[in-house]
Amino acid sequence: MTPEARDPRVDPVADWPPAALRPERLYAWYFLAQAAVGMGLWVAFAGSSTARGWFDLVPSHRAVTQAFFLADLLVGVLGSILSAWALETRASWTLPIVAFTAGGMVYPTLYLVAWVALTGTAAGRTCLTIMIPPSTITCWITYQTFRARRAVSG
Repeated sequence: MTPEARDPRVDPVADWPPAALRPERLYAWYFLAQAAVGMGLWVAFAGSSTARGWFDLVPSHRAVTQAFFLADLLVGVLGSILSAWALETRASWTLPIVAFTAGGMVYPTLYLVAWVALTGTAAGRTCLTIMIPPSTITCWITYQTFRARRAVSG
C-alpha cells in the first residue's frame, strides 16, 4: 500500500502487532490445547485399561491415580479454559487465573518428583516426564503475562 493510499487516521504503530500475531492469542490457544489434552487423558483412562496401566502410580490401588481427577478437571482443564478466555478477552483477572492454573500444574509435578525419588516406579517416571513440559510452559506464560501487565501498568 502506498503512503498516499493509507488512511491517515490509522496509526500503524498503535495497531502493531495485529491481533492474530499477539502473544496472548498464542497463549490462549496453548491453554485450550492443554485443556483438551487433559480431558483426553481422562477419557483414555476411562476407556482403556492399557492406557490406564501406563499411568497408574500404584496399579493395585487405582484410587491413587483417581484422586487426581477432580483437581485435574477443575484446575487443569477448567483453569486452562478460563485462562484462554481471559487472555483472549484481555480480562482484568487474566494474571490471577493464569497463575492459579500454573500453580495447579506445578503442584502435581512436584508431587511426582518426590514420588519418583522415593519409589522410582516406571509409571511415576512416565507421569513426571509428561508433566514437566506443560508445567514449564504454563509457568513461562504466567511470567510473560506478568511482564506484559507490569509494562502496561507502569
